[in-house]
Parts: sequence; structure tokens; C-alpha cells
Amino acid sequence: MDKKKWVYVGLSTLVVAAGWTVEPPNEPAMRDPKPNLSTPGFVIDSHLHYNGNDAWEKSFLETYTKWNAMAVLLVNMNALERGMAFAKAHPDLVIPYASINIESPTVEQDIQKVYDMGYKGLGELFALREWDYDAPKYEVIWEKAQRLKLMVLFHTGIHASGKMSRMRPGPLASIAAEHPLLMIQGAHFGNPWYAEAAEVARRNPNVYFDITGSSLIKKAKEPWIWAEYLWWSDFYGWPHMPKSGVPALQKLVFATDEEPAGLEANILRFNRMLDALGADEETRRMCFYGTIAKTHKIDVSKRVKKE
Repeated sequence: MDKKKWVYVGLSTLVVAAGWTVEPPNEPAMRDPKPNLSTPGFVIDSHLHYNGNDAWEKSFLETYTKWNAMAVLLVNMNALERGMAFAKAHPDLVIPYASINIESPTVEQDIQKVYDMGYKGLGELFALREWDYDAPKYEVIWEKAQRLKLMVLFHTGIHASGKMSRMRPGPLASIAAEHPLLMIQGAHFGNPWYAEAAEVARRNPNVYFDITGSSLIKKAKEPWIWAEYLWWSDFYGWPHMPKSGVPALQKLVFATDEEPAGLEANILRFNRMLDALGADEETRRMCFYGTIAKTHKIDVSKRVKKE
């Protein structure tokens, strides 16, 4: 007998003998979602790093045209001109963000520059020094981004360098509360601080998260685990629930954070989670494109294709 089943049966026998009741194993854990490449007819990838060379651009155009998809392209400061030229040449495929350095001594001027160039957001941003995102020294960044209506994409959780302590999702709550008109996206759902990220999103209507990186890979055998963190959809009207609440799964936005060719694999991973959690049609629409389209006032009426 499997060890887990043996422990469960043994405990069940003990509990029943004592006159208590016992719940059966969680049913969702028995499901094994099948591969699913469906989309709600349109996709916006909210987190894709731009690599300014011909081969990358060719791969992007082929892949995202094939999938009827747009992408938020995160453009490094040394590629601003080429990145904006690419965005203007393909407005039906690209939403350009500028990857400013929050430690730059000219950060306010940098923000104004990219805004004047036509960039729609800032990110991906990294707190790699000794200050959290809500440190007073960064306040001018969030104030200016809110004033210019630039969405901000923050890296949260473990970084490729191994650093992580200054990039917990918790500080995003302070920024969101103090700048309620600033739209915020946290990358990677705070990996590994998933519960913290979820509570930041639950309590702040202007905060969303993507779930890119290793998370959907390492949890592939238990895709229902995300219900543990995204728990509140069935509790509206209960005490401690914000009146402006959004269904839990709708706090996630689709993204890849990989090479353009990785789009298909990421749709599979994302659908595996949505299927395991029983996401309805509206939730899929909001996750795959609705939230980002609304933020950037993108008219999707002619983009959505019936599958």
C-alpha cells in the first residue's frame, strides 16, 4: 500500500474509533488536467523581455501573429530607440514598457523621457540593493508613474542572481495603498512567497500578478495547489472581505517571460492551472487579455476570434 494511503487509513481508523468524523482526501487532488492549448480567442502576454535583434524580432512576429497575441515588451534602456520603432511598426502586437533602473541618479528624467517617447509602462523593475520597493527613496518613482498613468511591473521573489530579500511582494501593498490610481503588476506571483502575494492582490484593487518562471513547472503535478492561496472567491459578503474584491483567479494575468517560441508551452501550463481550479469563461478572458486590455484601453472587439 502507498505510504500516504497507509497513513490516511491508519489515522481514519483511529479517528473513527474515537467517535470523531473524518473528511475524505481532497477531491481536486485526484484530477489530472489534460493538455489544453485553447485560448479565449485573443492573448496578451503581459511580461516578455525584448531582445533587439533581427532573429528575435522575426521569431516574435511569427509566433504572436500565429496565436493572435499581443505582448508587453520590456525594453532595456540601451535599446529604447529600436524598441519603440518596433512597437510603432507593429501596434497590433506590441505594448512597450521601459526597463528603467530604479537606482539611476536621473530616474525622474528617465521616466519622463520614456513617457515622451511613447512607452506605456515601466518594468521589469528590480530592488537589488539594500532597500525594499516601498522605501522612501523610491517614492518619487511611484508618484511620477501614477501621475503619467504608467503601469509598473515589479519583479517579486527569487532573482536570477540568487537575491530575493528586497523583492518580497509585501511592499507592493504599501505602494498600492498610497497610490490607488497606479496599476501594479508583480512578476512571478512572489515566488516563493505565494500567500503573501495573494493577500497583497486580494486587499488592493490595483494589484495583479503574473505567474511566470518556475512556479507552474515545479507545481505541475499538483496544479490545484493554487487554490490554497487564491481562496476568496466564495466568501464575498463575509467579514474581512474588501467590498471592491475581484474573483481570486482574475488577479492573475497571463505572461511568459521566455523566448517568443515559449508562448505555446506557457499557454499549456497556464491552462493546466485554470482547468484544475475550474476557471469559468469570464475568468479565462480576464486572465488571458481582459485586465491588461482594460488597463491600456485596447479595443479588442476586432481582435477576439471565436475558436
